[in-house]
Amino acid sequence: MDKSWMHSDRRSKAYEFGVEAFLNFAVENLLTTTHIRCPCVKCVNLKLFGVGIIRNHVYFNGIDQSYKNWTFHGEPWEATTNASRNVEEDDGHSRYSFVSEEIDMDDNDFGDFGSDPYEFANVIGDGDQPVYPGCRKYTKLSAEGKTWDE
Repeated sequence: MDKSWMHSDRRSKAYEFGVEAFLNFAVENLLTTTHIRCPCVKCVNLKLFGVGIIRNHVYFNGIDQSYKNWTFHGEPWEATTNASRNVEEDDGHSRYSFVSEEIDMDDNDFGDFGSDPYEFANVIGDGDQPVYPGCRKYTKLSAEGKTWDE
């Protein structure tokens, strides 16, 4: 898919056509039927919205130009080789799997993140949301697990 539009002026037809092509691609590859991750500069794929809001965000905020492989929107993941951090699999084990072995961890120790793949992104998004309107001291994320007499 052509991604050259990502570097175009946001007022240009190329950008407009590119945004629509991106949104069509994302909708065709939806895991859910209502919300997709927003790739704008402010949301950086951490927040989920409907297509209309994402269209507005990508126009007003711009698209995150570092988002080159649209894995959150249905594009297959492409392994890239980085000479300084090569983590290729060898016989099904990561080169860094020795860390888990050394501290006696297994796959169950990494926790259960639930069956919803967007749950973690929603929790991170709550980091900016106040507990209630007008609250400046706590966010939904910072209030998790707190008792109010602390």
